[in-house]
Amino acid sequence: MTTTAGFRTLVSAELDELERRLREVGRGAHPTFAAAASHLFGSPGKLLRPTLVFLSARFGPSYREAKIVDLAQSLELVHTASLVHDDIIDGSLTRRNQATVNARWGDEVAVVSGDYLFAKAYALAAVLPKPEVISLVAQTVFALCDGELNEITGEARVPTEREYLERIELKTASLYAACCQGAAMLAEAEPESVAMLGAFGTNFGLAFQITDDILDLDGDDETLGKHVGQDLERGMLTLPMIYALDELGPGSGSRFLAPRKSSADTGQLMQAVRQTRGLERARRSAAEFRDRALASLEALPQRPERDALGEITYFATERDR
Repeated sequence: MTTTAGFRTLVSAELDELERRLREVGRGAHPTFAAAASHLFGSPGKLLRPTLVFLSARFGPSYREAKIVDLAQSLELVHTASLVHDDIIDGSLTRRNQATVNARWGDEVAVVSGDYLFAKAYALAAVLPKPEVISLVAQTVFALCDGELNEITGEARVPTEREYLERIELKTASLYAACCQGAAMLAEAEPESVAMLGAFGTNFGLAFQITDDILDLDGDDETLGKHVGQDLERGMLTLPMIYALDELGPGSGSRFLAPRKSSADTGQLMQAVRQTRGLERARRSAAEFRDRALASLEALPQRPERDALGEITYFATERDR
């Protein structure tokens, strides 16, 4: 199992500074938001997106650490805000082995806390020295919103593989691409490097999300730090389920699509998926996007940061949480 220690080493100083900043996000704000922010960033998680920002920025000649940290913090706040809002929509009560903001303070506070985080993200992006990077942050939030709206308003039917990939590219991969591409742009990397890092981020994000969806069906609550089977429970079909239904037959689709399933029904359907080749096929798909991400790295100059990006890519598909 690849660990986070290796690929974090090159950018440990920047990550330490980012963690310090995140712990202070609520300073001077409304006490309720300050408490929610402390709750969110007391244990900031894997910080994969900021790590990609810091590594990608090393491919440019203008590595201004303070501005790169501003971008990393802005995009991490966008990510966290989207999770806070997602947890309200999904009715999720736990994340990273702790109560969600909506579970602890209620939906109203969670909505405003997410808004507050978005505003702080925009404030950081607004002072970046390159307008195209500021625009990229905004375009990424548009993509996240489009992906969420597609999910909420979509027709209740089994999606095609293409439709699933389009959804996760908007909801997940767009942010990873922004981390890599935006950092390279901010550091004035060569146009080819900017393009390759953007392609890397997109394929990395697709591999990451497919792996997440596999773990939601084949992981366990304690390791993941959240309740497994949530997508299945609410009738949101992911790639392993789409593949499983190829074997189970179209008549099974209505059972998977039913919202608000009981724990017993969810457990039965999870077991049905595990008895097909759905998980195996999804793992192969994640590996294909992983390999595409690695291929994009081949066009970059050889340096330790390129090797670290390769390590983080393997981590994304080999992790158990």
